[in-house]
Amino acid sequence: MISGKINKILTSSFVDGPGNRAVIFLQGCNFNCLYCHNPYTINECIHCGVCVEQCPADALEMVDDKVHWIMDLCTECDTCIKVCPYSSSPKVRAMTSEEIWQGIDSAVPFLSGVSVSGGEPLLQIPFLVEFFDLIHDRSNLTTYIETNGYVKKEDMLNILPHVDLVQVDLKCMDDELHKTLTGKSVDAVMESIRLVHEKGKLYSVQQVIVNDFTANEKLIGSTADFLVSVDPSIRLRLVKFRPHGTIGAAASWQSPSDEMMVDLQKTALARGLKIVSISIEESDI
Repeated sequence: MISGKINKILTSSFVDGPGNRAVIFLQGCNFNCLYCHNPYTINECIHCGVCVEQCPADALEMVDDKVHWIMDLCTECDTCIKVCPYSSSPKVRAMTSEEIWQGIDSAVPFLSGVSVSGGEPLLQIPFLVEFFDLIHDRSNLTTYIETNGYVKKEDMLNILPHVDLVQVDLKCMDDELHKTLTGKSVDAVMESIRLVHEKGKLYSVQQVIVNDFTANEKLIGSTADFLVSVDPSIRLRLVKFRPHGTIGAAASWQSPSDEMMVDLQKTALARGLKIVSISIEESDI
């Protein structure tokens, strides 16, 4: 079986797709977002040893010049990922689909489905194909991907027959700003949204609202215009930026106001979108 690079597994989440879902976070991303909320999932560990020296529980050690995580000693204090200078984690595990299934099997009767996030899941398509096929063979759970959409068309076509639902994170429609925020152009993301919708797998499009960047009615209008051109019924979710989990300058940024979120929702609806939800004070409306 193919092994995936697994950062973390949650056996219950109500915010990663419809219903109560197990969530598998994969390691590795092709974006380097200024405000990434999971920065420790971006890169692979280079085994520099910085985290070994800092671990208060002695749950890390160097073995053959590689950082080894001692799971039984770990207190999940996250010191290792806080001190990592390379946006990584020493706790990433190589796991097969069968091993992950065994880890979530006891929760299956209480789940609506399994979501895969990251990092960027579509950097590990062969693993996802095998994992999703196993889930479909053994259960009625739905499969769901949270992706930035920055993949080749043929790669997206390879995964779509195996997944039930896809959420695409669209950072913004302005290409230069998108490059500033992520390091990459928005064109491939737009193509992914069109393709996933065409194949009937698009669950929603998500956009994070960040002061001084995307908290802008003109930009949200552009997002809405694009989505309306594809299908006015596409679900758009506007998510309020929060500094929790971010690093660098983003850790000191303020969240946009509830009033701003409501104004942006009204802008998107006025452009013709039928379903626009927003996050305000931990709630969606």
